[in-house]
Formats: sequence, C-alpha cells, structure tokens
Amino acid sequence: MFVSEVRKLKMLFAIGDVAALAGSFVCALAIHDPSGSMRERMWGNPTDVILGWAVAAVIWILAFRVLDLYRPRGGDIEELTSIAKGSAVAALITIAIGFLTRLDLSRETVVLAYALSIGWVFAVRNLLRFGVKRFYAKKEVAIPLVIVGLNRVGRYLCDQVLDENTHYNLVGFIDDAGDGFSYRGLPSYGSIERMSELATQHPCMEVLIALPEASAELQSALIRKCEELRLRWSIVPSLYGSMASSLRVDSMGVIPVLGPRGSNIEGLNYFVKRSFDLILGSLLLLIAAPIMTLSALAILLTEGRPVLFHQIRVGIHAKPFELLKFRTMRPGGNDGAHRDYVRDWIRSGRDASQTSSDGETVFKLTDDNRITSVGRWLRRFSIDELPQLVNVIRGEMSLIGPRPAIPYELEHYEPIHRRRLDALPGLTGLWQVSGRSRLSFDDMVRLDLQYLENWSLKTDIKIVVRTIPELLRGSGL
Repeated sequence: MFVSEVRKLKMLFAIGDVAALAGSFVCALAIHDPSGSMRERMWGNPTDVILGWAVAAVIWILAFRVLDLYRPRGGDIEELTSIAKGSAVAALITIAIGFLTRLDLSRETVVLAYALSIGWVFAVRNLLRFGVKRFYAKKEVAIPLVIVGLNRVGRYLCDQVLDENTHYNLVGFIDDAGDGFSYRGLPSYGSIERMSELATQHPCMEVLIALPEASAELQSALIRKCEELRLRWSIVPSLYGSMASSLRVDSMGVIPVLGPRGSNIEGLNYFVKRSFDLILGSLLLLIAAPIMTLSALAILLTEGRPVLFHQIRVGIHAKPFELLKFRTMRPGGNDGAHRDYVRDWIRSGRDASQTSSDGETVFKLTDDNRITSVGRWLRRFSIDELPQLVNVIRGEMSLIGPRPAIPYELEHYEPIHRRRLDALPGLTGLWQVSGRSRLSFDDMVRLDLQYLENWSLKTDIKIVVRTIPELLRGSGL
C-alpha cells in the first residue's frame, strides 16, 4: 500500500508537470504570436501537433526523472534549480528534434516556453503538494499507524513514512524497552497491552511490526493480538536481518515468496535496455566513424597491422565472446604481468596499483612499456574502446553494464563475484564513473550488483551523461 501510494503520487506530479508545460506553451504562443498566424499554421495539421506535443511531454518527463524530480521534495530552492536544469535540457532536445524533423516550430517560442515552464511547474507542484496534504489530513482518508519496535528498523520505517507524502498518520511506537522514549517527536507507549487502548482512540488503525530478530512465538502473538482487535497488520520478515539489502518479495498465484534479489534486467526490461543499446549505439557509431577512421589510419601508419585487437572476454552467463579494440600495444607481449595484476586486485581487497605491504609498487597497467605512443593517446580518451560499439550492436555487450571479464579472472572469483555475469558486460558502468581504478575489486562488484538489482532506463541515461565529462577530461574508462 505504501509503495503503490508513492507511485500514484509520482504519476500525479508527472501529470501536473505536463499540464504546466501545456500552460507555458499556450502562454508563449499568446506572447510571441498575438496575431494567431502561427497557431493557424500549426493546427492546419492537428495530427502532427498532437504527436509533437506528446513527444515534447515525454522528453520533459524523462529529463525530470533523470534529475530525480519525482522523489520527495519540499518545494524549496533546490527543487526550483532542478526544474530549471531539467527544462533547459528538455528545451534543447525539443529544438534539436524540431530542426532535424523540419517541423514548423519557432525556436523563440520554445525558449520562451522554457522560461515560463520553470515558474509554471514550480507553482503547479506546490499547489498539488498543498492539495494532497489537505486531502490526506481528512479523517476519512488518513490512516493511523503504530510501529511495534523502537529499534533501528522501526526508526528507519518511521523516517520513510514521515519523509514521504502519504496518507499514513503516525501515532507512535509500541516497545517494552522503549517506554518513555520518543523518536522525531513520536512517543513510545510501552507494552503491547496498550494496543487495545490505542485501537479505541484511533479507529481504523494499522500496525507495522518491525521486530525481525524477535522469536517466532512473539511475532505470532503480535499477529494474533492484531487479529483479535481487527487491526490490519504488516510485518518485517525475520530474513531481513541477514538479507537487508537483497531481499525480494514476489508472489506465485496467491502464495507470497521471498528470495534474494537478482538482476532486474529481465523480460520486458531486457527488451527496453536492448532497444536503448541498439538505437543509441548505432547513433554513436555513426558519430564516431570519422574519429575511428583517423585512429585506424594513425595506427596503420605508425605501427602497421593489425589495427584491431581481438580478445576473448566473458559475457552474460559466462558465455565467451570476441571483444574488439583498437590496438594500443606492441604485439607479442607476455600477459603474465596482467595476470599478476588481476590476482592481486581481486585477492588483496584494494587497488592493485597501490603500494604493497613490503613497500614495492604492484605492476600498474598504465606504466606498461608495451603501450605505443599512439596507443597512449587513444587510451587517454578511451578512443581504443570505440570498436566495442560493434559488440554492442551484435548483442554481445551493452552500452552500460559490468566490466567485461577476462577468462583467467574467473579462477579467482568467489561465488558472489559471479553474480556480475548475470547481464551483458558494458562499455561503461556505475563503477567506471564512481572511482575507476581507485576502487577495490569488491567495491566494483558491489556497484555492479547495485546496478543490476536496481536497473532502470533512467539509471542508464544518468551513467551515459556522467561518462561524457570523464571522456572529455581524458581520464579514460
């Protein structure tokens, strides 16, 4: 109920944003086109107008989602700044699409609509926020909620309810050990026997049992008490203690089932991600074609053949594939140093380029004397990785995903490390934009699993946006 209510609120705000955007465009037309000539030309073909408006609305909503404008906010200056940024990005994209498709769209009108949309969106959001709070405050809508357990879990759940804008009205806590204490101004009523008194004072009260470490007998007794008082209840399962960040709740028919969280890139999500890879990957390949041609010529003229480096990597479900890169090293070298680097990186729990305990520096890949002069520049701006766009289009890689492993790395993998093989490897990923070689192998795996378990199209767009400045800085990927 809690999650579904939050989702409905996000949908309501998205609808409000679209309405505010429509209002800003209408005002922009009224200001910039007082004679109505442009409106007459636009409505000469209403189908194109409706389609164009739908595309513009989707662009605006996606830009707002990327900037996290649909998480709880208080209508402050931070939200206003984010709205201005999101509207600016959406306006630029709208102008670009209009130019490429040769739509009869005035750029001045779009810019004016962008300026107006900031105030319109901010005002509509605050109006909705005020209206929702007033609606939730009604006695027939608000649901009193008591949390059983003034512990770490109970306090976290309290924060979630108070920080989200929902119809739950927190009454307080029930906890024998917490009698007389309070949290965020909410009292603890002590013994479970007070539940009857609270149920009388607060009709339609719900109970949230947050005692995952309690015995099965105590949890059963709490549930029986709720049933006797005809109170709706929910409970944090005992598995929470050992699987707090990786527990998945599902159902088969009417039977609820619990299990560890896995990759979220499955079913239709995989289709969405694959479509995103094909569309953006093909576009990037076209854009990068001149750079790739010049890079190939530079390698050919300075080092000769081969221009491309072919290497077997481990893909989804440990399936091997041939990864493509521009050759940046002299051929014929021994991979023993790299094997040592990988072994130390995985086993040591730190970056293998750091100084070892005996004071000697472990082999660092960027210091390899086999790297050519052209190769050093290609690596600096990650141009050597561009041929992997072909791997993306062929379905062997994704634009975003875990770093593709080399087969001999798997010799040192622990069972949890293999979970990063549950998705297509990527050209870039969460760990690449979160510290790269400064991270330990375990930190890299943690970020990979976080990405897989919480994947969304918004996440991929964010990582692509964060990757661009890293490339321009010449920090490599």
